[in-house]
Amino acid sequence: RAGAKFAGPVVEHHDGFSMWDSEVNEWNAARMGPERDVVGELEKAIRKRGMKFMVAFHHAENWWFFPHITGFDTSDPRYSGLYGKVHDVDGGPEVWRDWYKQEKPDEGFLQNWKAKIVEVVDKYKPDLMWFDFGLQFVREKYRKEAIAYYLNKAVEWNRQVGVVFKRPGLPPGVGIEDLELGRMGTLTYHNWITDTDIAVGGRWSYIHGIEYKSTTAIVHNLIDNVSKNGYLLLNVGPKADGEIPKPARERLLELGRWLEVNGEAIYGTTAWVVHGEGPTEMRAEGSFSESEEVRYDANDKRFTVKDTDRESALYAFCLGWPGESKEVTIRALRLLYRSDISSVEMLGADENLDWALTEDGLKVRTPSRKPCEHACTFKILMD
Repeated sequence: RAGAKFAGPVVEHHDGFSMWDSEVNEWNAARMGPERDVVGELEKAIRKRGMKFMVAFHHAENWWFFPHITGFDTSDPRYSGLYGKVHDVDGGPEVWRDWYKQEKPDEGFLQNWKAKIVEVVDKYKPDLMWFDFGLQFVREKYRKEAIAYYLNKAVEWNRQVGVVFKRPGLPPGVGIEDLELGRMGTLTYHNWITDTDIAVGGRWSYIHGIEYKSTTAIVHNLIDNVSKNGYLLLNVGPKADGEIPKPARERLLELGRWLEVNGEAIYGTTAWVVHGEGPTEMRAEGSFSESEEVRYDANDKRFTVKDTDRESALYAFCLGWPGESKEVTIRALRLLYRSDISSVEMLGADENLDWALTEDGLKVRTPSRKPCEHACTFKILMD
């Protein structure tokens, strides 16, 4: 009901605890804690709803994440499966803060890192595999072998899959670049994705009393990403019993209602030759730029396109409501020829719209009724 097309869990975070029924790692959710195959149950539930299934791996960071200090469990070899092999004992803050000063992972750790990926691939056949920044610290041989294993399995399954990574984890062209808590400032000629949180600042888990993003901000981020050849991966932290917190649920359902009206301008579209126009400019771009987030309004516009056997359409989003029966000028559409356009409408509004292509751009009069909240979409059918 939120309109998501893919979903999935963090299968293992930095802490070394596997959320699946693992034969590789004794520290797993099927043997202790909930005593359930969390990944397996989610995989079935997500696919049952017609969505693609993704898995997120953070386990490369396990080698560096825990300081191994004498007298703590982290330095006890009995718990190496959870905290990582004991190394750089009592190294001090200067060692634990600078990963390059630590010993490099040994072959045992690297083989285990790869074995966990192979096990998840074989058991759950994910459609998308996401890696956190620690991937860059894994020996290249093992990165190649793990990714190749997954892609070769996809050929066996006759299924299209994807790999998501953060720079410089993989070479260009191998996967989809991820920007944590940030996005690109302009149109790109490669695929990318934002991983962000439904809470302000990125909380990544359930925390009582946190501030949630507005639905408008989430919708605008989605539109902006898609117009620039990107995607949106939105984290929602459930409570301990699995319940989605009420504020998060409300925003997800509102996002779903917006997509019921405007989804055709998002799903299956590609970026146009120009991503957008308008007075509001991003103050920062790239990873962790959300702290400099801006607010858009109806004067800010974004574009996507879609070609099907039935029709060709260019979509122009207004990141706000211009008002009833107001003339809107879309300057970037000066690139079009008059004979290119067969009709102009607004998604969710059952009205014929007056329009004209002029030297200033495409001028369109909005309908007499606002069709939805957050952003509205003109659909320009192309001849």
